Amino acid sequence: MPNNYPSLTIKERKSNNVVYTSMLEQGVPEWTADLISKRIDGVVDSDSIFSPSLSNIEDPSFIPNMDIATERIVSAIINNERIILAVDHDLDGTASAAVLWKTFVGYFNVNPNNIEIVTSHRLNEGYGITEQVAKRIINSGATLVISADKGSSDEPRIKKISDAGIDVIVTDHHTVPIEGPPISAFAVVNPTIASSSYDPNVCGAAVAFLTMAKVRTELIKREVFESIPSLSSLLDYVAIATIGDCVALRPDKSYTNRAFVKFGLSLLNKTNRPCWKVFKTNIEGPVLSETIAFQLAPPISSAGRLDWAEAGFRFLIADSYEQASEQWSILQVENDQRKKIEKELRDRAFKIASKMDGASITLYFDDGHSGVHGITASRLVEKFGKPSGIFAPKGAGARNKETDYEVSTELASGSFRSIDGVHIRNALQFIDDKYPGLLVGFGGHSGAAGATIAINDIDKFSVMFEEAILAQIGNLKLAPEIFIDGVLSSKNISLETVDKLRNIEPWGKDFPYPIYKGIFTVKHLRVIGKTEEHLKLILLTEERKEIDAIWFYSIDDGKSPVKVNDSVCFIYKLSDNWFRKNRKLQLNIIDMDIS
Repeated sequence: MPNNYPSLTIKERKSNNVVYTSMLEQGVPEWTADLISKRIDGVVDSDSIFSPSLSNIEDPSFIPNMDIATERIVSAIINNERIILAVDHDLDGTASAAVLWKTFVGYFNVNPNNIEIVTSHRLNEGYGITEQVAKRIINSGATLVISADKGSSDEPRIKKISDAGIDVIVTDHHTVPIEGPPISAFAVVNPTIASSSYDPNVCGAAVAFLTMAKVRTELIKREVFESIPSLSSLLDYVAIATIGDCVALRPDKSYTNRAFVKFGLSLLNKTNRPCWKVFKTNIEGPVLSETIAFQLAPPISSAGRLDWAEAGFRFLIADSYEQASEQWSILQVENDQRKKIEKELRDRAFKIASKMDGASITLYFDDGHSGVHGITASRLVEKFGKPSGIFAPKGAGARNKETDYEVSTELASGSFRSIDGVHIRNALQFIDDKYPGLLVGFGGHSGAAGATIAINDIDKFSVMFEEAILAQIGNLKLAPEIFIDGVLSSKNISLETVDKLRNIEPWGKDFPYPIYKGIFTVKHLRVIGKTEEHLKLILLTEERKEIDAIWFYSIDDGKSPVKVNDSVCFIYKLSDNWFRKNRKLQLNIIDMDIS
């Protein structure tokens, strides 16, 4: 690692004795109980970890305005109204669109011609119900709009739509603005509303699903249909959205998310949909939460990052293998292009950030690409351990020529990512409260947010952002850190241990997959990957046992951080690798301990 990058601080997780004892009393093996006790603060039923049930999900009526929204949607179905589904352009929004489309068309027998998907172009138009989106909706002839994964911060545009005689139902999970939910909406279904008693950790697709579940109940109650199959078969979409949007999977935080993901992954692994048959073409072994995070989410999200998000939606709802395969090919091309753009931006961002002091990082690239700023900001957080934001002129990187939108010379759009303990949207709210007018617009949640400011205010914002972060952390010195679960004995570095970890799935946000450290000797290494950024290694344990390993993004400026015969203390995850139906143990190297 170059000397101008901060050293990684390695911390060992501490066990919660109360949780540990409770797990043992419930019959959980000691080793597993120890892992769980290092990840949750409150005592829970072990079933919430290993076998959460859909039957125990709370009634979504606890979400404010759910009944009002349900009645309006039922009315629209009965009266054959034209309905707009306004969705976000990331994986959560795309999966939300799939949930809503499949429900209306496949379960409620709504004429597909009466349903239209409307999303914003990430680069040309930005996040939310934007002016351009509102204009398209007003000109659509629709009488009802249902948003998914957005809308909570869009009162001005919602008012325009409402004034045009179109009802707007917002279904969302993003933090509601300080002034409250949009008052011009017919109903706002959002579990983060202050008056809500529902789980606030669910993703946008989950809120859309729960809303449709209540609509189904009401349609049966009113005898519009004699019966309607359970919507639970749509939870594969909700599962990938939950994983892709990085919402909490901790059992003491969100039973709902664990139940949705557990059930949804089981559906996905049955490979009933054409999209999953195509996705699993080059995947051996089970699809896990990590598979979704690293192999499915990036391609689907890439379409919306670089252009319109339609290919991801078409992939998910494809009726045939051929249709799904065609869309998957498009997504793969988009993902390869995204990786190339991201690498160029990441290399530049790292070099600049390595020369910056302070508790935060704000960067501006006049030739940047708004579609990859969020990913790059995440990489900055990982490398430097500081809340980070990247700006570029609004529309920078757009290649779409169908609109008359041009790259702005006045406004910059930025994407932000945060660290544990710093609420990034609250930081932006701090700035907006103390310096009114500096932010043209902003929104998000604790870990991720977006903002628009005047290009001329970039330097001023950077100072204010630093002030906002310091207001949350005080004198705390920030640095990249990683939490580990200790050292594994050589005998436990095995496929049997991998299987034990798989039994605790799903792992994810707030319930991270175990990380260990250990000393190994490098027996062999080679550079792999199209961008030649990764290392494939053969390692020797202290007992001279050979183990395969892979280390992603380890090549920096063409140089390997290790060489053959080096004895290295690696930080790693236990995993496996399938090749031609043969399964082999593999370590996923995260970093090395040079302390």
